[in-house]
Amino acid sequence: MLELLRSSMPELPEDATPEQVGAWVELVELVRDNDFRASVRRMAEYQARERAAGDDSGLHHDLTEAVRQEVDRALTAGVAPDSKVAAGIVDTLMTRYAETFGKADDAHLRAWVLERLEVADDPRVTRYWQLVATINGWPPVADLGPAFTWFGVALRTRLEP
Repeated sequence: MLELLRSSMPELPEDATPEQVGAWVELVELVRDNDFRASVRRMAEYQARERAAGDDSGLHHDLTEAVRQEVDRALTAGVAPDSKVAAGIVDTLMTRYAETFGKADDAHLRAWVLERLEVADDPRVTRYWQLVATINGWPPVADLGPAFTWFGVALRTRLEP
């Protein structure tokens, strides 16, 4: 996370549009928020612990996209995260997680994935990336929050006794 933040610094162009200037002002306010900074620090510390424990797998854009697609379909269809249909979606996604991370799809993996989802659950981080994209003239950043929130609830439902 820290490397990604460092490599993606916002750069306000000399000929900035009003939208870019507005995004810059909002970004300045966001990064001054002590709670936001503490949240990013927690995420970076979590990632550092994971790497120290041997996770060198990096970012997983394909896995993220698979979660987004599967869960967006479920959200569009009105599937409740505690339903039998959701259980099948969780199983499908957990198979992908197991393959991606080279682990067995068991309760330990599911608890670990849930922990990762909970650590990353801060909509302000998504907003940060949306603002950086606007400032730098990059393509818009999708809000994955609803999909990952649904997945987290569905996964937690299956972990609770």
